[in-house]
Amino acid sequence: MRHRLWLHPGVSDQLREWPHLYKRLGLVLRHLAAQGRTTVVKGCRDVNRGWRRSPLGGGGGMQFYLWWTPRGSPPVMDLDLPDRAILVRAVRHHDDHAPLTAGDLDDYLALATAPDLGDDIAGSPWTDAQMRFVEDRHAVRLIRGRPGSGKTTALWRAVEARRGERILYLTWSRALRQQADENFVSFAPRNVHVDTLDFATFVGEICGADVTREPLAASRDRFHRMLGRLGRSVYGPWARRRNALHAELRAVLYGRAVADIAPDSPGDGLARLSDPAYLELRGRGDGVGTQAAKALLRVAKTLPGEGVRQVFPELVAAGRATERLRGGFVPDGLDRFDQVVVDEIQDLTLLETAVVVDYCLAVGRRRKRTPRLLMAGDSGQTVRPTGFEWGPLSDLLARRLSPPRAFDLEEHLRCPSGIAQVVDRATHLYDDIAKHARPTKQRRQSGAQHVDAYLLHVAVAKRSQAVKLVERLRDADGAVVLTAQDDIPEWLPEHLRESVLTPAETKGLEYQSVCVLDPGRLLSGLAPEDRDLRHDGEIDQHVRRTEIDHLRVALSRATETLAFLDVEAGDEETARSRELLGNPAPFDASDLVGHLVRTDASPEERVLVCVNDARVFIDSVPDRAWQRACQALRLLGDPDLPNGVSDRTVRAEARATMLATAARLLVGGAPRGVDREAVFRTAMQTIETRGRDSDLEARALTELESWSADRQSPPFALLEAARALGDCAAETGCAGVPAGFREENAPRSGDDTAALGQGESSSPEWLREALLPAAQALRRGLETASEDPVLAAELADADLEAWLKLTFFVGDAEARSRLLRRSAFDALLQADPAEETPAQRSQRWRRAESLLESVSPDLRRLGRLREVQGRPEDAADAYRQAGSHRDALRVLRNAGLWEEAVSLAEGEVRDDLDWLMELDRLIERRPAGQNRRLREGERDRLEKLLDRVQKRPPRKGQGRR
Repeated sequence: MRHRLWLHPGVSDQLREWPHLYKRLGLVLRHLAAQGRTTVVKGCRDVNRGWRRSPLGGGGGMQFYLWWTPRGSPPVMDLDLPDRAILVRAVRHHDDHAPLTAGDLDDYLALATAPDLGDDIAGSPWTDAQMRFVEDRHAVRLIRGRPGSGKTTALWRAVEARRGERILYLTWSRALRQQADENFVSFAPRNVHVDTLDFATFVGEICGADVTREPLAASRDRFHRMLGRLGRSVYGPWARRRNALHAELRAVLYGRAVADIAPDSPGDGLARLSDPAYLELRGRGDGVGTQAAKALLRVAKTLPGEGVRQVFPELVAAGRATERLRGGFVPDGLDRFDQVVVDEIQDLTLLETAVVVDYCLAVGRRRKRTPRLLMAGDSGQTVRPTGFEWGPLSDLLARRLSPPRAFDLEEHLRCPSGIAQVVDRATHLYDDIAKHARPTKQRRQSGAQHVDAYLLHVAVAKRSQAVKLVERLRDADGAVVLTAQDDIPEWLPEHLRESVLTPAETKGLEYQSVCVLDPGRLLSGLAPEDRDLRHDGEIDQHVRRTEIDHLRVALSRATETLAFLDVEAGDEETARSRELLGNPAPFDASDLVGHLVRTDASPEERVLVCVNDARVFIDSVPDRAWQRACQALRLLGDPDLPNGVSDRTVRAEARATMLATAARLLVGGAPRGVDREAVFRTAMQTIETRGRDSDLEARALTELESWSADRQSPPFALLEAARALGDCAAETGCAGVPAGFREENAPRSGDDTAALGQGESSSPEWLREALLPAAQALRRGLETASEDPVLAAELADADLEAWLKLTFFVGDAEARSRLLRRSAFDALLQADPAEETPAQRSQRWRRAESLLESVSPDLRRLGRLREVQGRPEDAADAYRQAGSHRDALRVLRNAGLWEEAVSLAEGEVRDDLDWLMELDRLIERRPAGQNRRLREGERDRLEKLLDRVQKRPPRKGQGRR
């Protein structure tokens, strides 16, 4: 396991009498073992400073907490724990803060591997429904469930249940990919190889180019600017529904173009349904209607092709990937998988899903065995316009792979029962829209019983008061403010807009407390009697469906507290909010702040909340991630003061998060309002305040900034800096992280410790993770360099295998590095020597020889090197060993080495060489002193004989004899 656990037996003993808490313990221990933390973590103060608490639940809400602490924290400073270890000490009532000591390690059970977490330690965290899915052996399986039903957990367990296989795991974002990777490192069997990729990286691997990762809001902004050039008359029923127009184009016209590609597609890689196919699909009453469908096609024909490709770059990439796969191309390493697992399938268009299907088919054609395919999703949780429905997905799978077998999860595992009931009531909002527009498989779920829910309603009379409330909630520990719609409320000032998240930005994440802005206004607008259905009724059905989807996603993010904030709401809006919540007791703004903003939170706890926010927001809300990373660093304070963070592991996490966030912003581009130079400067200052490895980290960050600003430059220095940083971490004894990276450096002994800022250190993995969005560009840089006679020389001493692994290369890195070195060798030998000095030429040959030594044996290339070096006999010997007798013969003949060449010759060439050798022997028998005795006529005759041998024409004045 990534984090070894030292568990006090009293923890298991105490919880055995409560089966639901014993089962919850199993889940919490798995989180600690894999991620080194749980979703909700609270700290302790005063004498218990350094202990961390994770809620287990119990009667009446958060009744019991699990007390634990990582290696290096104050409670276990004197214990001989290995790197990355976690000590799990006790289960305590929520109001029990009596002093707690760690005791002796002999009192604990050491849990190092997955089998150690058996039934005698904690309960199995999986439900019967999840295990039915896991144990099934059908080739194509679908797992369906509403928010928090355990879909992802079931997929993870299905992966862990395999033996001796290679599995490709695809998920929504890089943050979710990291979570999955951490889980598989800890719990997948040793003989199971799992590669985890986010979907954009997967498509980029197939296309051979990095896929632009753009938030939905940015895509819409580009779309609206493009629409501004069109006349209003072209829109028809879409005039008041431009977001809906964007969604329909993305989800259907382009997003469903799996096989029917029109000849007037707007350009390479962007497929679209033909006009007849689109009208057939969407022109009926269960679509958007004839008028709206025809209007959309008019708009599509008017839009510039290049503009559309910029609005939907991910669909362009999906189309190109499909074309390459259907042409038989499969990237190196991606042809070796026995099983493919896809999470959050509802946020892929049918075109994007077809990439996965075509990939499975391409692998099947190559290996004569199609990988099994597992998918999980919820049609009621779409946060991007995908038009997802289980029916079309099942049809696609049945038509091209195999009829899928579906499994439904009906128990709500993440949210407490009170919040599950709110989500269920929100599901009934679908009842007011046409049946064809509703998501399928939205069954009622039973809520989790391990915790109780806090359901709060706050009516804010004025927007100015709401602004102040959001400002106070912005830094609340474990709380987040969401809007249930795509757009941030217009009344929020600019400086607060990044503090309020949309459903798309919180995809796959969970929070202890969620505050939803203006739900009453949304609910009132969803009511049939409050909407004008006389116009654009068919379009409106799908718009309302999307709004309900987003509302349910927002509601289901909460794990403990769900609060509704209605701003300047009327009686009807307030009534609808309270009805959805289940008529909670009213709160005012100060009550809510008092509930969420805990003044007794420890400095460590506040830092950890900021760290977690920065990690999960980096993809969806990068400006918010940067803000929280900076806050975490500022909150560290002086470790020797009461309000500072003395726990060196917390300080290390804050610094690692700062570097990771800064690196990702440098590679992906700083968002609006964040200065790139300030990001680099702040990160460098963070490095300079540390002791250990600061030179390596500063070099790595500098090279990252330089290369990301000019991606046409060779990536050698950046990759070498990343490799050196990882090697340095590996040498200090860390393990358990891909490519030799780790999160915390082991403390050094002796006098160095005091000079290192109390052992504060950050993970070298911050750099590797930052390179993911640029993986294809980095790899392409290596390939381009290997073909350049000037740059190729720099690859002679490079650790190309390590460099490739830093780009998340899933193929055989050793084999690919050999290809790159051979290409570099060829480039060096083809260099133009016209402007070289002898010394430069000699240096080039030495570099070529160094490259050749790293890919030996390659006797044919060795022969070429010896040939240009003017060593024909050595060249011929290498060619002979390589089996290339023709090249050996050519080199020997060019050098006039007849005796060596004759044994390789045949036919006329052999006759020629025999004659030359005979002539040579004849000349060797020439009488001594003959040259002095030759007459003039005899000399002329000899010259004419030479002319005959070389077939020269008679010289002027000479005839033939």
